[in-house]
Parts: sequence; structure tokens; C-alpha cells
Amino acid sequence: MEQGEKRQTRPAPKGLGGLLRNIGPGVIVSGSVVGSGELLVTTHMGAKVGFVFLWGVIFACLAKFFIQLELGRQCLLHNSTTIEILDRVPGWRLGRTSWLSWVCVIGYFMVTIAVIGILGSVAGLLGAVWPAVPQAAWAGLAFVMMAALLYRGLYEDMEKMVTVLVGTFSFVVIFSVLMLQGTSYAIDSAQLLSGFQFELPTAGALVAISVMGSVGVTAVELFMYPYWIREKGYPDFVGPKDDSPEWQERYRGWMRVLFADASVCTLIALVITCAYYLLGASVLNELNVLPEGIAVAQHVSLIFTETIGQWAYSLFMFGAFCTLFSTLLVFASSSGRIGADFLRQVGMDSLGQGDKHRRMERILQTVFPFCWLLFIWIEPGGLDFVLQGARVNNYLLIPMAYGILHLAMRTRGDERMPLSIELGLLFTIWLIINFTAISLYQAG
Repeated sequence: MEQGEKRQTRPAPKGLGGLLRNIGPGVIVSGSVVGSGELLVTTHMGAKVGFVFLWGVIFACLAKFFIQLELGRQCLLHNSTTIEILDRVPGWRLGRTSWLSWVCVIGYFMVTIAVIGILGSVAGLLGAVWPAVPQAAWAGLAFVMMAALLYRGLYEDMEKMVTVLVGTFSFVVIFSVLMLQGTSYAIDSAQLLSGFQFELPTAGALVAISVMGSVGVTAVELFMYPYWIREKGYPDFVGPKDDSPEWQERYRGWMRVLFADASVCTLIALVITCAYYLLGASVLNELNVLPEGIAVAQHVSLIFTETIGQWAYSLFMFGAFCTLFSTLLVFASSSGRIGADFLRQVGMDSLGQGDKHRRMERILQTVFPFCWLLFIWIEPGGLDFVLQGARVNNYLLIPMAYGILHLAMRTRGDERMPLSIELGLLFTIWLIINFTAISLYQAG
């Protein structure tokens, strides 16, 4: 289904089976989430501080749920992209666009440094498996694979690819946690309880900010979410707002689908992130191995070889490639859509919603990854880039949360979120701001 192609309104599915068959945007977002944060940053944090920050990992996964839900609601009500949603926030404007859109778009692309680190980690991973080929060549091959797979630029292609990639490694990591309990690294109840003392370890304060910025549905994934919602068709299925009983019924029905979609996305992130953290805290912390550099994936492989056996090294490398490559795919595809949308918003009126817009998306989703590749060739890097990008990702949450809260409070009538969601949104934003401030204070 091409972007901009009009679909007919239709009633929302009913029953759990109908809901699950119609989710999809959250699955794609999970493909970006279950990558740099879970595989790289979370294991690094576990290796650095042990079990003590388990509470923070869980909070980081759950904290953005209400922001994601309200951003999805704004998209559903107005059939708007993220940039169009943020553009409704009043204040100073530049190039016909709200200051908040500028801030968030700039922040989004600053997080690109993390994706550069992921591309470097993919190259390091493949170089560890086949050392005869230079890592620079592996990075180039990864770019070519991305460009080829994304060539058509269709939503359905993305959903299928990401579902397979995420599902593959999710099974592997959960299996590894279960196998862990039969080894000398088995986790006991005292270790788990130590992770809920709500302490913020000074030694890992900056990494804690990176954890908040890189696990769960992060700021960049929140930014992507409305684009995937529109391409899945939810706003078209609801139809333009006319306050008729039929429209109200469709709106409430598709909000239930949206709630299920966001919930599945959050659940996937929570389960996989906690699994990685526990593996890092139990295995890497005891071995005193801190994942870092471009060989970070090879360091992390110890959590599998030490729990399952040496035979699992190849299995891990395959799974790690699936995990990291899914993040690259989703980020590249999203960046093309967001870049084209922003150019149209600031004044390039020729980029409407037709063929020209789609052509620009395809161009940008290749140009951006090529820039990442050039950076890797000039300055190879892995986890350091990911950590820096994750910190920016955390800071980006604050202006995005402000914009969503402002718009949520302006929504009136039956379309306004329930009081429970509103209170959850307020509490979430308060916690994010305080968590960031305390982490910066301890790091300084």
C-alpha cells in the first residue's frame, strides 16, 4: 500500500484474535528498540554495575508507554505525521514550522550517531566471524543489503522483515536466560531483590542516562510511530472526524487496536531488555568483562557461550546480526520518511503525498545510511557511538513529552484520553525529568 493512497473506512476488529491480527506499527518499532539498547547498552550496564539497576531498566521500558499512546491518538484523530503533530504546538516559527518540530527533528538526526555505532558493531560482528574480510568491507556490504531490501519502500515489506528478525533473536535470548539457571551463573532471589532497592549507582550514572534513552520505546521510536500508524492505515479506517455515532464507534474501536499495538511493543521491549540485563549482570559482571569498542558484539557473546555452551557462539552471532540489522533497517526507512516529511513541511511544496514524495523518501533512506557508512570508514566505532547517541535520545524525550502533553491537554470531548492515561502521562514526564536531572547530578 503506497503512502497517500486512500483506504476506505472500516469497523475495528473485535476479540483478542482480531486485535492481534491488526497490530503492526508497534512490531516495526520493536525492530528498532530490540537492537542497540537491549543488545549493547543494557548488557554493558549489567556488566558495569550488576543487578542493582534492574529497577531502572524496567522503568525505562515502561516509562514511555503513555507518551506513545497519546502520540498515536493524535495521529489517529488528525491523520498527522509526527512533524505535523508537533507543528500544532504554539510559539516561535521558522520556515513555516514550529520551533518544537525543529528541535525534535534536529534531535532525531543527532541520535544518528548511535546508528553509526550499530553499523560499526555489525561490521565488527561479521569481521569476528570471517576475519579474512576487512571490517570496512563488511560495513559496505551491510549498506548494500539495506539499500536492496528497502528499495521498494513498502510498509508491508518492513513489517514482514522486522517480525522475522526480531522473533529469531528474541527466542534465542529467552532460551539463554532459562539455560542460565542450570549453570554456575544461576540467578537467585537475593540478587533479584537487590535490583529493586531504587539506587542509582554513581559509577554508571551516564550509562544510566543511556539506558533510559535507548531501551523501551525511545524518543526516536516515538518519533517514528505515527508514520507507521499512517502506513498501516488506522487513521483512514477511522475516517475524517464528523462526530457521527458511526465515527465515534470506529474511533473507539481503532483506539483499542492502537492500545493493543503499543502494549505488545512495550511488552516485547520489557521482556527482552530484562533478559539481556540479567545475562549481563550475572555473566559479564562476574567475568569482569565490560563490552566496548567495535568488537562489542563479540564481548556480549560470552553471555551465550557461558550459559549454553561454545556451540552457541555461531547461534549468537546470527541472532545478534538479526537484532542489529533490524534496527538499521527500521532507522533507515524511518529517516527517509521523516526527512522527506520535514522538507515538505518547511517549504518544499512539490513534495506532496504522491510519487514525488515517495521518490524523495527512497532517495533519503539510501543517502542517510551511505553517510553512516562514510563515517564508519573514516572513524570506526561501536559502543561508544551508541552510548553517545542514547544520551541524546534521552534528552530528546523531554521536548517531545512537553509537546505531547500540551496537545493532550488541549484535546476536548470524547476524544480526550481517559483520566487514568492522563495521570500516567503526567507522572511519566515528571519521572523522566527527575531521573535525567539526578543522573546528570551524580555524573557531574
